Amino acid sequence: MGATLAAHCCATEDEDGQAAMKGLKKDVAFVSIPLDGKHMVEHLQGNWYRQGDAKHVGEINGGYLFWNPQWGLRDVASQLSEGQSGLLEVKIENEIRYATVTLSPAAIMWADGDIWVQKLDAPNKTP
Repeated sequence: MGATLAAHCCATEDEDGQAAMKGLKKDVAFVSIPLDGKHMVEHLQGNWYRQGDAKHVGEINGGYLFWNPQWGLRDVASQLSEGQSGLLEVKIENEIRYATVTLSPAAIMWADGDIWVQKLDAPNKTP
């Protein structure tokens, strides 16, 4: 199951930054500089879900993505970083994958078309 997620979450390092960028939508806002004094990964903290089926991918905490165990990946966590081209980079099972990031709304868009979103918790209801 982990290989399925890894194969369908982002471009591989076989694609260089230029090739990965060509495959992405043209209307995507690239985040390549610190915002409000923070780097890209600092804006991505929290839980992430696949847009297509709402399955929980994992939680970004610090500079790491902690995978939901349902994916069966060997690694419990993967390090995230911002590449020189402004793309988000993650190493999944010895392959570097690339994505673009938007902050409003918060989304991580992988080069293969997979999109991860954050769900906002429902407001507390008082009886």
